[in-house]
Amino acid sequence: MNIRKNISLKKYNTFRIDSKAKYFLLLNNLKQIAENLEIIKNEKILILGGGSNTLLLNDWDGIVLIPDLKGKSIINETEEYVDIQVGSGEIWDEFVRWCVANNYAGIENLVMIPGTIGGAVSQNISAYGQNITDTLMNIDTVNLETNERNTYLPSECGYEYRRSNFKNIWRNRILITSATFRLKKHTKEFELSYHERAGRYGSILEELQSFAKEPYEIKDVMEAIIKQRSKRLPNVDECGTCGSFFENPIVPKQKYLELSKKITDLQAYPVENFTKQKNSSKDEEYVKIPAGRLLDELGWKGRWEGNVGVYEKHALCVVTNMKASGVEVKKFTDKMKKDVKKNFRVELIPEVNIL
Repeated sequence: MNIRKNISLKKYNTFRIDSKAKYFLLLNNLKQIAENLEIIKNEKILILGGGSNTLLLNDWDGIVLIPDLKGKSIINETEEYVDIQVGSGEIWDEFVRWCVANNYAGIENLVMIPGTIGGAVSQNISAYGQNITDTLMNIDTVNLETNERNTYLPSECGYEYRRSNFKNIWRNRILITSATFRLKKHTKEFELSYHERAGRYGSILEELQSFAKEPYEIKDVMEAIIKQRSKRLPNVDECGTCGSFFENPIVPKQKYLELSKKITDLQAYPVENFTKQKNSSKDEEYVKIPAGRLLDELGWKGRWEGNVGVYEKHALCVVTNMKASGVEVKKFTDKMKKDVKKNFRVELIPEVNIL
């Protein structure tokens, strides 16, 4: 498909913002990059996967690339594990379910996270105690300025909590074309004691016990998480949303202890892949706290202003009636940030890419 002009991006972002792209290219193969390299490298680039983590404030005065690179293949297999290479345009949730159907374990807790393989790798997704980097082997890429192809190890990609080089210094310059994952075969070992499971939102173990019997299989674990997420999260087919809008803030443990005196049942989670602030003490301990609990305490759950609101079942999920502009969403979420800052002296950082 050739480059198209003045294309609406409403169906390419899950907030359903009706921004327009000056140029638009749906990438079905890598030859298209070489064929259109002069236009691509001379325009402002925006790489959109599933658009499930993007808030568009204005029309895009440049070129929008949608990687539609499909396919998955087993490139190595032993009695213990399997290595699977997946195109960056494949839907992440569909890949998780396919792996579980084939009894490949390691990403079953990441079911129902919207977006593509490329977006998941770029965003460094995690949920219910599993991180995408736990199984990620390598990432194939192409440089949109030079058309040079490269393969990176996860250790080369600057992974931290909800961050990577793809989201930061390589953003809209290095395109992910595929990723390879190493998953376990025939595993019977599951982590059922993750922090959140014993807290405010109930236990995965309790969910499992409600419909399955031991020994649990990975399909049971996935089904339990589907049930949990379905109870708490909005349906992207029914409203505009990117799911959780803010990152869970990372704070010194002393700050958490201070907040826990004011906020009932405030949880704290261990922090992985985190670079401490420059002015922090070498021995200062940091923890991650739930942004949704802070917002819930301030009464944001279910609140609406015009076309934008907060999901009634989860205070971290910003939703729209699919008629909102990006600016409306930004103004609304800025108010959420200011309220948390004013009352708790905690800075909320958007998980969503605001453009």
